[in-house]
Amino acid sequence: MAVSPVDAAPAAASLKGLLPAELEALAVREGARSFAGRQLLTWMYGRTAASFEAMTDLPRALRVRLAAGYRLEEATVAAERRAADGTIKLLVALHDGARVETVIIPEDDRVTLCVSTQVGCARGCGFCATARMRLARNLAAAEIVEQVVLARRRAAVTNVVFMGMGEPLDNYENVRRAVLLLTAPSGFGLGSRHVTVSTVGIVPRIRQLATDRVPACLTLSLTAPDDDLRSRLMPVNRSWPIAEVLGALRDWADTTRRTPTLAYVLLKGVNDDLVRAGRLAALALKARAKVNLIPFNATLGFERPPEEVVTRFQEVLKRRGVIALIRRERGGEIAAACGQLATEAGRA
Repeated sequence: MAVSPVDAAPAAASLKGLLPAELEALAVREGARSFAGRQLLTWMYGRTAASFEAMTDLPRALRVRLAAGYRLEEATVAAERRAADGTIKLLVALHDGARVETVIIPEDDRVTLCVSTQVGCARGCGFCATARMRLARNLAAAEIVEQVVLARRRAAVTNVVFMGMGEPLDNYENVRRAVLLLTAPSGFGLGSRHVTVSTVGIVPRIRQLATDRVPACLTLSLTAPDDDLRSRLMPVNRSWPIAEVLGALRDWADTTRRTPTLAYVLLKGVNDDLVRAGRLAALALKARAKVNLIPFNATLGFERPPEEVVTRFQEVLKRRGVIALIRRERGGEIAAACGQLATEAGRA
């Protein structure tokens, strides 16, 4: 089903996506006490109730009115694929026929959920499958948090990363609202250090994250330590080159007192040489950032570097005093790994 390029989901009486104070006001408008709004929040996100009838500590009259006038479910799982390492990729069907992908990644001490924020993406990064899709629209905050609800019915999600389909900071307000719901004590109840927003480097929005004190960690997808290569791989660099992006990142760090992360996708023969490792180390030290190295999964015309190349690259960073971790491949056989998310209808 085709999706019209609109800015958000069609207006409807949806409850998911409303902030705590908004739910309290809604409860009062519906004839209940404001406390019922907080109870509603807990049922939707803490207990992931599938119906209003299941919210047994809400007044019966309120449940009837909510069922008659509001929508609780925002999406359904259209398909589910599981990898041998336990990774689960969900194809999420939205109300207007649009589809996005979200990935559950189990690890030793956590379960991380990678959520999407747009149907497609307009940023055109050369190594990203989502970039092959035409941007259709932004996801509403309700549609973002619904991915967490659906995932929690399958796994005990402990961390959420905004690193799925789309550029989160091109959908700033809905992402901000989703983060607030994820970290609300009566909502999902995640600590702010368990929520991460990733960006290709939208400088005005990075600064807005700091100004608004959005309670989340921040990752910059860098992937090249020099402007010429980065502009070829990531067209956004032509608008905000590396020095400008890192300046915004430092300001964010100064304001939030948090350490940013530089995500660096290693592409064989493209950006994995030791000279660029040294340049990346210098940038990380200047930005006071740690580095996540992501060996690419062979697709879209790029190849994965050999393991020894990845290790040597990391060693250069560590010798320079940079905290550098290698993110191991998860869910590769179900196209759930970094850069591979794109629904079948949107693949090139």
